[in-house]
Amino acid sequence: MTSSGSSFIQDWLTLFGAITAWIKIQGANSALIRASLKTENRTYNRIGTVLAKNGCWSFLKGGFVLDSPSNLALLLFQNSDDKDIDITIDSSSLQPITDQEWRFNQQFMINTQRKRAVTIHVSDQQELVC
Repeated sequence: MTSSGSSFIQDWLTLFGAITAWIKIQGANSALIRASLKTENRTYNRIGTVLAKNGCWSFLKGGFVLDSPSNLALLLFQNSDDKDIDITIDSSSLQPITDQEWRFNQQFMINTQRKRAVTIHVSDQQELVC
């Protein structure tokens, strides 16, 4: 994480944030990987999730709203179950966003993801597809 000021979150104009990261796992066919943010005052669980497949890069994207500014922030990645796996993280980013950007992204996700038609593909072969 980087910051142009003396602290990461304290200098933000808003308390809205976005997270992105590339995730790859080894040791299981797939695993639900979740990101959490720990500040001085609170831990924000599940600020982003991705279903990662073994040996494939998966894109994790999420967001969060802080209750209050903090001088310290720790970004954590972990699998959501008790599987013993290795997690590789590349190009993680934690960025402040404005209230207007947050609302726009929220409405975009509602209109494009939650209201979309779903197609189910059935296959009798088990192949690794990234």
